Order: sequence, then structure tokens, then C-alpha cells
Amino acid sequence: MTANEIRRLDKSDMLGTIASLPGQLRDGLEIGRRAWEGIGAAVLGEMVVAGMGGSAIGADVLRAYLVDRGRRPVLVCRDYSLPAFVGEDTLVVISSYSGNTEEALSCLDDAIARGAKTVCMTTAGAVLERAGEHGLPCAVIPAGLPPRGALGYSFAPLLALAEAAGVCRHDADEYEECTEILERLVGVYSELEGPNEALALAERLVDRIPLVYTSSRLDTVGVRWKGQFSENSKKLAFTNMLPEMNHNEIMGWEVDDASMRPGVVFLRWDGDNAQMAKRFRFLGGMLEMKGVLCGDYAGEGKGLLSQMFSLIVLGDYASVYLALLRGVDPTPVATIEDLKVRLKES
Repeated sequence: MTANEIRRLDKSDMLGTIASLPGQLRDGLEIGRRAWEGIGAAVLGEMVVAGMGGSAIGADVLRAYLVDRGRRPVLVCRDYSLPAFVGEDTLVVISSYSGNTEEALSCLDDAIARGAKTVCMTTAGAVLERAGEHGLPCAVIPAGLPPRGALGYSFAPLLALAEAAGVCRHDADEYEECTEILERLVGVYSELEGPNEALALAERLVDRIPLVYTSSRLDTVGVRWKGQFSENSKKLAFTNMLPEMNHNEIMGWEVDDASMRPGVVFLRWDGDNAQMAKRFRFLGGMLEMKGVLCGDYAGEGKGLLSQMFSLIVLGDYASVYLALLRGVDPTPVATIEDLKVRLKES
């Protein structure tokens, strides 16, 4: 693959969008801090983020990151209505990159009707308009990106909000480590000459169905990889997590199914306990004998945030390179856009 071939296929520069992730994390944190300046730590209940697709994945990352450090739970709602427990003590975030996502707008009406403490995060559209009408705080993030390409902007303001609302405390050193590691990895994965594991993985997956296995703590990273392979590579992908898959899905590997041609990828972090490591070793040995294990990766850095995002950026690049190797422009999502049009029809 040459630079000229990439420019010909990657018409909207998805590779450049992915490379902007470290800057998004830095800018997004400041956007959030300005937007939530008046938010006090008086929220008593859960933090619920309502969004879909690329507008929700940042909330998934926050939920996973705060599992062992958050003072109150963070939940993600991908539906037209909020969970029954949402009320006046709940902090509800309406996240819609376009500002016109119908599920998010429905949840916004629901949150207002229930008297929940409600804030919004968007670029424009009806969400921004309704936030202004109801006097709701709103983090306005930069427009012009595919929602899946704005992960830094969908995550960082939420982290700032969690900090402002007393859900967690911000670890500046860990955050800086994360952005520095991402800046280095973006440089590595952008180079076509020399070692580039993202490109090498894409080459191994060209004629396979990506199947991503993670530990339970990295479940969000697996979901991100699955979504990126689907949207960027235009290729079905699947994910599951250990130890759960060891109690059911592992039996599906007893009989070879040549028609499926899976390509398995392991994603790990150094916080896994010794038993989890044994599970990965056993499964890895079995899958190597079947010739389907295509990658085994550990996150980089000391903090969970760095390890999560370092694996995310590897998957982002691999998904775009896989698209390009298949002769596909990674940016357009014609089927999704067609569905949105059909849903608006009477």
C-alpha cells in the first residue's frame, strides 16, 4: 500500500481524523470544564449518559474507567427512554454529536419531564436548541467529524463533568501519560515504512471475520473495535469477554468451521489477575493450533486510561487499513444514512 493509494481511497482522511485523538482529549477536557463550571457536586444519584453509536462510546469508556474509582455509578442508555430509576437526583447527559439523533432527543424530553438534573453535549442541531430553550448547560464540541472519529470530544467533557459533579477526582498525571502515549502511537501507526502493527494486523484480517476477546475490564475497548471494523472496514466483526466466554462460547471452538474463517484478537491490560492470564494462555494455545489467532496485544502505560486508549487507537488504525486493503473508503456509512431517511418517512 502506497501513500498515493491511501489518498485515492481515504477521500475524507479518516487516518487524519484518527491521528487527532490526542489533541481531542486535551481540547475536550477544557471544553468540558468551561461548560460545567456551574455544576456543583450536589448530585446524589447515578450519572446516566444517553446516546447512540459514536456519541455513546465515550460514555462507555468513562464507565469502564471509573469502575474502581468512581464514587457513583455511570450508566449508558442506548434507547428512546431512560431507565425507570431516573429522577430528580440523577445526573443525565444527552450526548448527540449531530444534535439530531432521535433516540437522544426522546431521552432529553424524558429527562426534562422527570425533573432530572440534565446537561447536553453536542455540536449543533435540535439538542443545542432545546438546551437553550430550557436553560440547560451544554458542552459544544467541534463539528465536521464522523461521530466515531470524535471519541476524544465525546469522552473528555464527560470526564470533566464527572469531576465537577463529584463522581470522581481527575488524575492529571494519568491523563497526561495517556495523551503522550497516544501521540507516540499515532506517529508509529501513521508510518507505512518500518514496524506498523496496525497495518500488519489489517493484513492478517483481510480475508477473515474479526473476533475480539478482552478481559471484562476492557469490554468497552472490544465494543469499539467491533464498531470500527463494521463502520470503517465495512466488515462484520464480533466481540466477547473473559471469563464469561469460558463458560459458554469456548465450546463453539471444539469443532472447526471452515466457512466462518475467524481472525481472533486478544486485548489485555496488566490489571488482570493471575487466573485471567491462565485463561488467556489456555484459549490462546487452543486457537493457535487452529490457526486463527491473529493478534495478542496489551495496553501501554501505567494507568488504565492509557491502556484503554492505546488499544483503541490500534484498533482504529487497523480498521482503516483493513478498509483500504479491501479497496474501500472508510468514511461513508451509506446504509446508516439511508436508515435515518427511512425512519423520518411517515
